[in-house]
Amino acid sequence: MCRILSYLGKPIVVEKLLYRPDNSFIKQSYHPIYMSHLLNLAGFGLVAWDNTSCNPLLPFIYKTTQLPFYDENLRNIACKIKPHCFLAHLRGVSYSEKQVVSQQNVHPFIFPAVDIALAHNGMLFGFEHMKYDLIEYIHPTYRKNIQGTTDSEWIYAVFLSQLINTTTTLVTEDIIKALIETLKIIRDIRIKHDLTINSPVNLFITNGEFIAATRFVFDYGWQPQDDKDKAHHAYHSLWYTYGERYGFYDNEYKMKGSKVKSSIIIASEPLTEDSTTWIEVPEYTLLVAHLSEGEVKIVSQDINL
Repeated sequence: MCRILSYLGKPIVVEKLLYRPDNSFIKQSYHPIYMSHLLNLAGFGLVAWDNTSCNPLLPFIYKTTQLPFYDENLRNIACKIKPHCFLAHLRGVSYSEKQVVSQQNVHPFIFPAVDIALAHNGMLFGFEHMKYDLIEYIHPTYRKNIQGTTDSEWIYAVFLSQLINTTTTLVTEDIIKALIETLKIIRDIRIKHDLTINSPVNLFITNGEFIAATRFVFDYGWQPQDDKDKAHHAYHSLWYTYGERYGFYDNEYKMKGSKVKSSIIIASEPLTEDSTTWIEVPEYTLLVAHLSEGEVKIVSQDINL
């Protein structure tokens, strides 16, 4: 289990989302509300876009395997940067000496010369049996960029390879088509290797202009025999809230209501214990949010493979 937080809208000081709410993102590393018996201690990553920065198309990137609640550098940076879009990830892995905790495995993934980032909450059961079958679906340009050992980085490479062009402005239809095609490729390879255990694939993708997120699981209901890994294969949560701007209103952190919805947060779980201003995304759903003339537009559709 991992935790993911994404934001798109009016520029916001990152600290307001990472540290200040009562269920802040950093708090979720050691005390998540959902699947609270699992901790997310295997790395923290952040990519952020700021239109006022030098080279605004190039995101700010921060990755570390250090525990985020002990990371003074992260806290100092979070107080200073004010992006209009960002994607943050807390990596959670099963408690095993076989797990590789390294900076190469920290999400979000973003390859050189590509402005699209991806973070994953989930786990593909039996990935070691299927990953080399994915190679034929990955463009040679991206094969050489895979550095870590996670299934997530391979999913990212497959997704990029399904896009017609990563250097042009992407429209919602391009994103949806590439995501669905990526899931179909994984489905077919799982069938080939007779892999039928629950495998959640909650993906978050952004390039600073949109956020796409999925709440999806392969073969829901088929649990692994090993009890210690069951939680990693369960259905993972996905929530969002949107409005004028996010801040401290009426003695609590929440999205300020307005007729014009100009900011959105999509996350693994709400940032506050009171979730009444949040909307839970249904299972098997793909969500794409983008800004049009300063207003958040949301496209939601069922995932039918």
